[in-house]
Amino acid sequence: MGEHERMLVRLGKILEQIARPHPCDEALPVEVQASLWQLGFPCNELTPREELIPRLWARKRTLLMGIGHEWRGPGITPPSAA
Repeated sequence: MGEHERMLVRLGKILEQIARPHPCDEALPVEVQASLWQLGFPCNELTPREELIPRLWARKRTLLMGIGHEWRGPGITPPSAA
């Protein structure tokens, strides 16, 4: 698995963590914040998930276009609402 594929998997895991239903006042967990910072998405516990999710999907789509059709790893299809 190359660097782009690993990044796709990491983005998918982060999206699974922040795109799930949550209470309005729930802060981003520290481990999620750390992962986002590592991926180049500066944030804090007050950063709205609604702001992060489209940015993460945009990065994921860009990576998918760069890889082409040869990779069929986990979670590469965006939800229909994206």
